[in-house]
Amino acid sequence: MAEQGDKNFVRGIIALAVGAVLAILGALWAHFTGLPELDDVGRELYPSLPRGWFAVMMGQLASLGGVLLAIAGIAVAFLLDRPMTWARAAVGAFLFTGLMMILFGIIPNQWLTYTQAEWEWTAQKLWIKIPSWLIGGNEVNISAAAIKDIISGTYVLVATAGVAAAMIGWQKRDEIRSNIDARRKARRADKSAYGRPLQKADR
Repeated sequence: MAEQGDKNFVRGIIALAVGAVLAILGALWAHFTGLPELDDVGRELYPSLPRGWFAVMMGQLASLGGVLLAIAGIAVAFLLDRPMTWARAAVGAFLFTGLMMILFGIIPNQWLTYTQAEWEWTAQKLWIKIPSWLIGGNEVNISAAAIKDIISGTYVLVATAGVAAAMIGWQKRDEIRSNIDARRKARRADKSAYGRPLQKADR
């Protein structure tokens, strides 16, 4: 167990370091590509850098991936396969709170920012027109704003289900791991020392 803990610590620290570097680089990219093309006196600002919402979004996605990787690295390095203490419980609570803020605060906020400010998914933009003969002669149109809200609601449901499944899996990780080990041992028992399947007469 101690050896496994040391391996998890090294893996977690590596993930934390890579995630931190990726988060910083992504944030810098998003910042500089989001600057105006000209400064206050009309000089060009970083003309070699691309501009526009797509470049900014790529930087934000890279930074988000780095933050999530860093969170996973901390969890693996300091929490996985280690006896729970008050200090580790505080670290876990901090990580979980930060992850929930990202999943249910930052990501939905950025989605609304792009759809409303950048892409202009408004109620005036009608994307889907349902034929009136399908709905008894009535006219029903689905706007871009409605699509935006449908995606937002679906994301919240999927994220909530995913968090619940992940927490259940974390609580039952020892049971899941023992089941996987038992299946591996059963597969090995069905093979000879040369890797060939055993026949009933050989057992």
